[in-house]
Amino acid sequence: MSNNSPDLQGADSPPAMYTEEDARTAISALALTNNQDAEAVTDSQGETVDDDTLLFAPLTQSEVDNCAFSSWYPNFSRVTFKSEIIRPLDAEFVKYLLSDGVFVPGQKRMEYHGELEEFGSSNGSDWSDSDDGGDVVEDISSTTAEISRRIELLGGSAFPRTTWSAPTDADWASTTSTLECKTPQDVYWLLKASTKIAKDLLNERYPALASVEPELVLREWANLHPSMVFRCFVRNNSLIGISQVDVQFHKFLSEMSADIEQKLQKFFAAHASKFPSESYCYDVYVARTVDRVLVMDFEPWSYSVDSCLFEWRELCTAEYLGLRLFPEGVNPLGHFSAKYSSSRFPIEMTADAYHASVATMIERMKSEQP
Repeated sequence: MSNNSPDLQGADSPPAMYTEEDARTAISALALTNNQDAEAVTDSQGETVDDDTLLFAPLTQSEVDNCAFSSWYPNFSRVTFKSEIIRPLDAEFVKYLLSDGVFVPGQKRMEYHGELEEFGSSNGSDWSDSDDGGDVVEDISSTTAEISRRIELLGGSAFPRTTWSAPTDADWASTTSTLECKTPQDVYWLLKASTKIAKDLLNERYPALASVEPELVLREWANLHPSMVFRCFVRNNSLIGISQVDVQFHKFLSEMSADIEQKLQKFFAAHASKFPSESYCYDVYVARTVDRVLVMDFEPWSYSVDSCLFEWRELCTAEYLGLRLFPEGVNPLGHFSAKYSSSRFPIEMTADAYHASVATMIERMKSEQP
């Protein structure tokens, strides 16, 4: 893989050639540093840095606010999924989302008052409906009606998120194991079950920095193939690296790697480079059946953001790292189990059958453009 930085303004220039051996070497080194002390590097002042977090300047309020969904969506609405933003959120609705338990309005939670048996089951007498007032929910009927209306505007299916996060940690609460929602009740299940959403609402993700009020976002649903999601890293207004997000080997990606890299270089030059921060990360989806790249989300340049198949030390020092794909013959669990023990990235949609739905969605987007 070439270390020469490509001319992104001349987007038709050939990208650096991807080689599987380059990726294998880099990923093996990354796995090694995840499991033992890494060699020290130096920061911009030439000082030795042993802790990767010291490579990053403190985030500013503007860098955080720029990544709030309602901040970037208006400027990128033509190159992302159609979305509906509900804000400000009703205080009673926020109170409901932050209340204890996973339940939807109108449903009682069950409480257990007996002792669990090692074998067998009780006769049911130890179970009862909660009647201590804990299930009394403030009136959120107006929010429910608004969510229903917005889902219809999006074609009858949507996936929810809030200011900075999607409830990717709560797909266990969905009957379909996806984030697809067709009713307000589907939305409530996911939001109530998600720790990420609670942190957004409590402003715990970026404490003392974020100034954007909480918002509920409903995005047009589409079945997307996870192998076609890529994370792009921008440092000082230059595209530094592109990483496959799905930690699996896909042979077809190697075969089309040059085309993917060139498409994402062009997308950066034409669109993503207009993002107001100097350094940031963003996720994109490359549609295979139509020649289209769609932005999924923006994240600040922060150690808390997953660096995927790169090491943050590389990204903070290299000129250009090109496209990195997961190579054949590498066990992702053996190499990345520690790094990816928690949710890796804010991917909001995963499924297998996606060709027809993506093509339909993009055609609809084109027809709606002036």
